[in-house]
Amino acid sequence: MTVTGELLKRNRIHADRHPGRASSMVPSLQTVLVTCCDHRVDPAHVLGLRLDEAVVIRNEGGRVTPDVLRTLTTLATVALVENLDLDIEIVVMHHTDCGTSRLARPEHAALAAQIFGVGEDELDAKHLTDPVAAVRADLRTLRSTPLIPADMRLAGLVYDVETGTVDRVE
Repeated sequence: MTVTGELLKRNRIHADRHPGRASSMVPSLQTVLVTCCDHRVDPAHVLGLRLDEAVVIRNEGGRVTPDVLRTLTTLATVALVENLDLDIEIVVMHHTDCGTSRLARPEHAALAAQIFGVGEDELDAKHLTDPVAAVRADLRTLRSTPLIPADMRLAGLVYDVETGTVDRVE
């Protein structure tokens, strides 16, 4: 069986258990999680998230990039159009041993700058080798973005891929 065949088989099991109705457009935890696309950092497993609990945005490093800000803008626009009553918390979760830390090498500066939507002279502020500092930098980016209301709750987490633990970043 191919991988796709296996995935479709698993979907049939999911569909058999599906309640047969569309869920709300509002995630039940009223949370947007920005995290890494690394296969070791699946928030359904790491945080125990279930279907319908959070909007999950995944990218390289789980970073708040111009693309993430555009996605947040789109989500906010849909919420306005649909007149949804929201009290959203945005959670940024990075992890140890992230592949993007390898982009901190000088020979990869141009590529890293392109991926993160910054100039090469701004890469140090991304803290590619320090997930705690990177989370703090991304929270500062969110806080300074006009799109994000000043009273919106923001939180930062770091997942340790060796121990399986998640710590809050203050």
